[in-house]
Amino acid sequence: MKHNDAKANDVRPIPVKTDDGKPHSGNPYEALPPRAFWKLAAAAPEGGEISQLWAPKFAISAEDGIATAGSCFAQNIGRALKSRGMNWVVTEKPPKSIPRSLQAAHGYGLFSFRTGNIYTPALLHQWLTWGFEPAKMDREIWEQDGRFFDPFRPSVRPMGFDSAEEVLTSRQETAEAVRRAVLEAKVFLFTPGLTEAWVNTESQMIYPACPGTVQGRFDPERHRCVNFGFAALTRALGASFDLMKTYNPSIKLLLTISPVPITATMTGQHALAASTYTKSVLRAMAGEFANSHADADYFPSYDLVTPAALGGAYFNENRRTITPEGVDLVMKHFFEALGRADAGHAVPSGDIVCEDEILEYYGK
Repeated sequence: MKHNDAKANDVRPIPVKTDDGKPHSGNPYEALPPRAFWKLAAAAPEGGEISQLWAPKFAISAEDGIATAGSCFAQNIGRALKSRGMNWVVTEKPPKSIPRSLQAAHGYGLFSFRTGNIYTPALLHQWLTWGFEPAKMDREIWEQDGRFFDPFRPSVRPMGFDSAEEVLTSRQETAEAVRRAVLEAKVFLFTPGLTEAWVNTESQMIYPACPGTVQGRFDPERHRCVNFGFAALTRALGASFDLMKTYNPSIKLLLTISPVPITATMTGQHALAASTYTKSVLRAMAGEFANSHADADYFPSYDLVTPAALGGAYFNENRRTITPEGVDLVMKHFFEALGRADAGHAVPSGDIVCEDEILEYYGK
């Protein structure tokens, strides 16, 4: 079965076994470990801390290449990997002409490549297609006041490019960097965060942000907002993984979901309801995909930060962005599950670049 086959077996029998792996003849709940019960595992865990949350399906050593892509929260993962000396695959590095203080603003050091945030599986598939099939790369460019901007990376050059040719050359370099990252990585770690996206109605290309917000001009005839459902998200994720596997058959997929709520919604729903839908569908997609494929896994970063039982302890005052303590908690669980002795080290601070946050400006 291909990874983008939507006919997943969504009714799976669960074997009833004891701790020693043998079949259980009595009440099966009597043999479950503490981590299976909410009271013992989440409400009042032994020692006061949640533990054993993630059991990786495949080993990841310090030498194994890990490529990262996704939404704003995923930017923390790359820094955490780098600070612990793990093999974070970075295929697009800043030129010496850009000082360290400006590198993040120009899209460097956030992910394995300079795509900016990739909020949806469909946008990931678009970049992968451009990387492995360059002839399909879209050539749309935005021009404003004599400067040129990339619609698909509107934040990577804050002051714009000097020419349309420079935009296309830079986009091609990033697409090539995406290709190299897939070829070099043992694990591709992807963190989607949104289900809503803006699409060009003529080319069907997907933008990371609404035209007219970060850059560009909004055209109601050419620009349409869509909201991906479970099936569409799963198909796009499967198509992305199939494309990776075509060129790197041994690559594994590790999914996480951003715990950061949406900034705004075009659905007409209350933002709280829309955000709950978004995260629920993404979480279900990731869990189902991991359950259906031996070479895909899900790491529960979203699950660690967002439970109501925690009372929002890991959110900043805006009740949206995650505190440094929340980031450290997530990465502590990640590295503990991988058997790292330095699991408890704090994640280095750094700039987070998030195109979606500009929408707060319009909430007056």
